[in-house]
Amino acid sequence: MRLSLGYQRQPSPAPPARPGQGEFGPVAPYYDALMARVPYRQWVDYVEQLVRLTGFPVRRVLDLACGTGKVGAEMLRRGYQVVGADLSEPMARQCARQDPPLPVAVMDAACLALRRQCLDLVVCLYDSLNYVLEPEGLQECFRRVQAALRPRGLFIFDLNTPRALRIGLFTQHDFSPLSPIHYNWRSHWDAETRTCRVDMWFRWRGEGGPREFQETHYERAYEEEEVRRWLQQAGFAMVRSYDAYTLYPVRPTSERMFFLAQKGKQG
Repeated sequence: MRLSLGYQRQPSPAPPARPGQGEFGPVAPYYDALMARVPYRQWVDYVEQLVRLTGFPVRRVLDLACGTGKVGAEMLRRGYQVVGADLSEPMARQCARQDPPLPVAVMDAACLALRRQCLDLVVCLYDSLNYVLEPEGLQECFRRVQAALRPRGLFIFDLNTPRALRIGLFTQHDFSPLSPIHYNWRSHWDAETRTCRVDMWFRWRGEGGPREFQETHYERAYEEEEVRRWLQQAGFAMVRSYDAYTLYPVRPTSERMFFLAQKGKQG
């Protein structure tokens, strides 16, 4: 994600955490302030555009890796029946603060426990599935989502492209005097493991502050073709991919790609 830039400041370094340790923990109470300029309504507009391409009527929705529940709450406002699921309990607790509040369960995308054929749509946005670091985990996520969808149900998600992670998409900072939260992020690409480590420093300047804290995040790069293949192997009858927020194909210069997968008419 890209937010406004300001003057630079170098925080005190800390040893990076191992994958899965502390991601979306300390930042959870401040995450909505951090993402204040993100156009969630336009995200949902785009999801609805993709749904319309299929002609499939959607009512029951899972917002997978829902974070603080902004997307799910927007879909609730539009009349969908929505529940959220997120691995981070601190983030999930923030869902109760949305208007309307989003019902949420703490659940790992790589080992979902969902009833069979209970959903019309599963949506998973903002590169959340890049956080699944093992290909086997992502493939298992696809299988479990497919099983939870009713016939012709839809799975819409996005991924950061390998190019985005290689070129340092996450190396950015914001020290604007108008921002209640300052941050400084540095990304480190490992070509051998196809993972990007992001060392994140934050300083909260709003109510109850100041407070400084750090997190370490990891994302894995997945190629478009392998994701397509795994979706098909999981039982999705139709798989399409797009350059983010468009209906154009994924290009070599794309930094984010969306997938639209539809289950077949039979279970």
